[in-house]
Amino acid sequence: MSLEYLALKKKKKLVSFRAPKAQTGGFPERIGEQFFNELTKREIGRLACKANNCTHFMSLDADEYYLHSQLSNIKNLILENDYHATACRMRIFFKEPIYELYPHDNINAVPLIYKILEGSEFKLATPYPIIFDPTRGPENISFDRFHLFPRNIIEMYHMSFVRKNIRMKMENVSNRANYEKIEDFIQKFEHWKPEMGIIHPHSCIGKLFSETKIVPNYFNINLPSLCDYCYKSNTKRCSRCLKARYCSRSCQASAWPSHKKICTATQQ
Repeated sequence: MSLEYLALKKKKKLVSFRAPKAQTGGFPERIGEQFFNELTKREIGRLACKANNCTHFMSLDADEYYLHSQLSNIKNLILENDYHATACRMRIFFKEPIYELYPHDNINAVPLIYKILEGSEFKLATPYPIIFDPTRGPENISFDRFHLFPRNIIEMYHMSFVRKNIRMKMENVSNRANYEKIEDFIQKFEHWKPEMGIIHPHSCIGKLFSETKIVPNYFNINLPSLCDYCYKSNTKRCSRCLKARYCSRSCQASAWPSHKKICTATQQ
């Protein structure tokens, strides 16, 4: 067997047999590797929870935040009602944790907590009664045990574009193919202020919002105090642009390949 055949066979196993063609195009070989990488990471986490005798699993990205009180409340509701899968709506923040995009997105949702069941492996584009990331749907979930929590019960605070290094996100995001004029967006992002209006690299998602509101810093996120590379405390600025901050020479050197475009542009 050829390596190409084995790779395709592996991809097919990772795609839900019920996947809508609108999401996969009907051709697994055309699906970007980044989607399978995301899917595999989530499955590794689920299996680790299962191996440690956990009853439930939360598929959580590093830029997703929840209020502790709300999360504690829905944990009890999930156990009381024996929900097998849950989801909620999001609040979207941009550049700084105090800038929130409005109106709220009531089209897309985010998976919340799943019950660990036999045969509930993560598969790409598993059909669900809501719209969410196609890498986040386990198989074998009964829809009559699925629950979408309303906003007054729980919301996810999405810090997707709250970044010190937006270029790193744009170069590694799984659905990069859906983003337009990435370089133009990065340059605008660096100088963006709320009064400049909505900017977004995904034209369809960007159209969901019409204004930016200043809100409290709910999670006390302080970006200026973090190293631009490792996100620990920083002590020094880049001597060329005087904007980037690093905690060590090692982090500055590691960040240079992605930082040099911004740094060079600043000098011009």
